Amino acid sequence: MPSEDMSQIQQALNSQSASAVPTDNAGTSMVSAKIMTTIERVRDRISPVWPLRDYVAVNPYAGFSDQGFLQVRETLRTLSDLELLMPVDYYRSQFQDGAIARTDISNAVDELVADGVEGAERIDVNQVIALLRERPTPGPTSDSEFRSLGNPDRTLYRFVETLDRHTDSDWSRLVDDEISKQCATHYDQGQATWRSRGRGLPLYLAWRTEKLHDRTFELMGIADFRNLVGSLPHQAETAVELLLGLLGLPECLWEDYLLCAALAMPGWSSWTSYQNREACFAGSESSDFAALLAMQLAYEVALSRHLNFHIDWNSLALRHQANRARAKYPTDHDLLRYALLRASEIAWRNRLLGRLRCPLRIKGAEVPSFQPFDDTIHSTPPATPKLAQMVFCIDVRSERIRRNLELAASNIETYGFAGFFGLPIEPVELGCQTGVPNVPALIEPQFKVHNHIHSDPEGTKEATEKRGALRWMRKAWKEFQTSAISSFAFVESTGLWFGPKLIARTFGWNTRSNSRFDGVKRSQQTLLAPSLESLTRQGISLDQQVDLAESILRGIGITRDFGRLVVLCGHACQVENNPLQAGLDCGACGGHSGEPNARLAAKLLNDTKVREGLAGRGIQLSDQTHFLAGVHNTTTDHIEYFDLDSLPPSHTDDFESVVDATANATRQTRRDRLPLLPGPNPNDLDRRSVDWSEVRPEWGLAGNAAFIVAPRSRTRGGSLDGRSFLHSYDYRSDEGFDVLEQIMTAPMVVANWINLQYYASTVDPLHFGSGNKTVHNVVGRFGILSGNGGDLMTGLPWQSVHDGTQYQHHPMRLLSVIEAPCEAIDNVIAKHDTVANLIRHGWLQLVASTETGFYRYTELGRWEAVLTLDTNPVDRPVCQDETPTN
Repeated sequence: MPSEDMSQIQQALNSQSASAVPTDNAGTSMVSAKIMTTIERVRDRISPVWPLRDYVAVNPYAGFSDQGFLQVRETLRTLSDLELLMPVDYYRSQFQDGAIARTDISNAVDELVADGVEGAERIDVNQVIALLRERPTPGPTSDSEFRSLGNPDRTLYRFVETLDRHTDSDWSRLVDDEISKQCATHYDQGQATWRSRGRGLPLYLAWRTEKLHDRTFELMGIADFRNLVGSLPHQAETAVELLLGLLGLPECLWEDYLLCAALAMPGWSSWTSYQNREACFAGSESSDFAALLAMQLAYEVALSRHLNFHIDWNSLALRHQANRARAKYPTDHDLLRYALLRASEIAWRNRLLGRLRCPLRIKGAEVPSFQPFDDTIHSTPPATPKLAQMVFCIDVRSERIRRNLELAASNIETYGFAGFFGLPIEPVELGCQTGVPNVPALIEPQFKVHNHIHSDPEGTKEATEKRGALRWMRKAWKEFQTSAISSFAFVESTGLWFGPKLIARTFGWNTRSNSRFDGVKRSQQTLLAPSLESLTRQGISLDQQVDLAESILRGIGITRDFGRLVVLCGHACQVENNPLQAGLDCGACGGHSGEPNARLAAKLLNDTKVREGLAGRGIQLSDQTHFLAGVHNTTTDHIEYFDLDSLPPSHTDDFESVVDATANATRQTRRDRLPLLPGPNPNDLDRRSVDWSEVRPEWGLAGNAAFIVAPRSRTRGGSLDGRSFLHSYDYRSDEGFDVLEQIMTAPMVVANWINLQYYASTVDPLHFGSGNKTVHNVVGRFGILSGNGGDLMTGLPWQSVHDGTQYQHHPMRLLSVIEAPCEAIDNVIAKHDTVANLIRHGWLQLVASTETGFYRYTELGRWEAVLTLDTNPVDRPVCQDETPTN
C-alpha cells in the first residue's frame, strides 16, 4: 500500500479515535454507559465453564432461557452457525426403526399449537411424514450436509470471517490461535515452565503488555500492529468502544456483533464468563470477558487498516435487522424439524409414563404394552423393622443399582437425594489449608471440613508432617522433570525405570490406582475421617449442626420408621488418564467424589448431641439405628463402605447382609451395563477403570432424559434403562411445600444443566462438544485444547455420546415428572423466574402426576392432560389440587 494512502488512513483513524472516547479532567478514558450495558448483556448470554478440577455439566443455553427454544435457534442462526436441532436424517432413522410413531408426530404438532409456537398452525402430520420419506439430496436443505454447505440464514459475520470469505484467506484461524495462546498463557495454573510477563495483570493489560513486544502478527505481514496496540486505552471496555468505532459499526449492531464474536470462540468466552462469576462471588469485578472482545476487535482493526478492506456496515445493518425480524417467524422446514424433536420427546414421555402407572390411555390411542411394574412392590411395605435404607444420589447411574439392590434384598429400601447430601462443604485433606468445593455449581461452600486420624492426635500430627514433606519432594521432582535444562537428562537417565510401569498400564495389569504412599500408614487409613470438631472451631454451633441433620432427613423423606442401618451412598468414578474425569464424578459435589459429604452426614447423624437436638424437633433416632457412609463406583459398580470402626457390634450381622446384597446388585448391574460397552470380557469394567488408553471407561450420564420426583413406589420394580434422575419425595409429608421448592430450584435445575450439556454436545459438537478424546491436550491444568491450538474445548467429547456406530445419547429436553398438587407446583413457578423461564420457554418439559393421570405444563402456563385414567380423556385448562395415592 502506498505510504501516502497509509498516512491518510492513519489520520482518519486518529480523528475517529479522538472523538470516539471521552476523557475526564485527568485525561483518563471513561467508559460510556452504552458500551458497559452492551458488554454485560452479551456476557450474560454466555454460560460459564468450570476448570478441569471442578468440571461440571453446564447448560450452554442458560443465558438464553428468557426466550423460547425455537426463537433462540432462529435468532442465533442469523449471527452464528450454532445449531439446536438434529438433522432430519436422525429422525428419519428413528421413524424407520419404530422409535417414533405417526401418533407421536400428530401429538407433537398439536402440542406446538397448544404452546403457542409461532407458525405451528401452518404444519400438519402429513407434512412431517412427507419430510421423513424424502430422499436426502445434496444442498443446504439436505440434513446430512446442511452444516457443511453453510448457513443460509446468517447475515452477520465477524470482520475476519467476511475477509476470509472474500479473499480466500485464513485470518480467522490465525487470529483465534493468537488469542488462544494468549489466554492459555495468562490463565496457566502451573503447567508452563516459563510464565507470562503480564502475570498478575488483568487479561487485557497482560495482552497489551505482551503485544507491545511481540512481533508475531507483524511477521505475518500486518505492519504497525504494535503501534495500534500501544495507542489503545488501558481499560478493556473503553478499548471495545473505540475499536467498534474504528471498524465503523453503527450502535444498532454493537450487541449482535459482540455476541457474534463471543460465539465464534465459545470456549474462551465461557472461561472468561467464569472469571466474572468467581470475581462476583469474591466481591470484586472482572473485565476479562471485555478483554476477549477487545483482543478480537484489535486484530480486526489492524487487518482492516493494513489490507484496506472495509465493510458497508450500515447496509449490512439494514439487511441484518430485516433478517432478525424474519427470524421471529420460523420457516415451515424448521417447524417440521422442531415437530420431530417434540415427537421424539413425546414417544419417550409416553413410554415412561406408561411404566409409572398402567393401564392408562393417551389422547386418542392406547399406551403401548410396556412391562408394568410389579403391583406387589407398589403396595405399602410391611411395618416390620427394615434391614437397611440406602440413600443414593439422584444421578441416572444410580437407577440400575438401586433396582438390582431392591431385587436382591426385599428388606432394603432405597432413596434418591442430591449426592452432596445438603452439606455445603469444602473438604480439606490432612496437611492442607484449603480444599475443593463439594457443592453444586449453583452454590458456594459455607464451611470447611478437615480430616483427622480418629482418636489419635499424635498420629494426625505425624501424618501431617509427612504429607508436607512428601508434597515438597514431589513438587521438586516435578520441577526437575519439566525444567528446560534437566528434562532431557531426566528422560535419558530414568526412562528405563518407568518401563515396567508403562508396560503394566498398557496391558491393563495395573489393578491398583493412585496407590502411592501419602503419609498415612496403612494402619491409620481406616481411622482417617472428617472431624466434627473442625465445625465447632469455625463457629458452627450445635443448633446449626442439628439444622443440617434435620435438613438432610427431611430432604430425603426419612423422619420415622428408620431401619437398623441407614447408608448414605455417594458416588465417584475410577478412570485413568482422563482430563475430564470430574465430569464422571458427582455433579452435585462440584465434579468430585461424594465420599466426604456422605461421611460427614453419617457422622453428624450418629452424634449423640445432634440426635438429642433432632428429638426436640420431632425426629426420634433410636440406638438401633446406625448411619453408615458408602461410595458407589460408577465405573465398576462396586460399593465401598467407610468408618466401619464405629459400627456397633450389634449391627455386624446386619452389615454383612447388606454387603452380600450389594455384591449381588453389583454383579447384576455389571451384567446390565456390559452389553452397552465395547468388549465381551466379564471383567471388562475393572480393566476400563485402570486402562490409560480407554476412551469409553463408562457412559456417564449419556441417555439422561427424565427427572422423577415421587415416592419410590412409583418406580420400584421395573427398569427405567438408566435414563432417569430419581428424587424421593412425598408431598404429604412436605408441610408448606418447602422441600418441593428446594427440589424444583436446585436439583431439577442441575439435572436440566446436565441434560442440555449432553443435548448440545450431541446436536452441535462443533461448538459445544470437545472433539476427539485421543487428541486432547491439557492447557494450563484448567482446560483442554483439541490438538495444539484453537478454541478452548468446553463440552463432552464425541466418545461420550457416540460409540462410533450410533448415538448413545439421544438428544431431547429433560422431562420432569413431579407428584404433587398442581397448585403447589404453580406457586413455585410463579415465585422463581429461573424455573419459570425453563418451563415456559421450552427448555424443560414438566408433567404433574395426579390421581386421575398426568398433566403437562404448557408454554402458555396452562395444564393439559397427556395421559389419564379416563377412557375418553378430555383436555382441561387448569389442573385442580388433587390427592395422589401412594
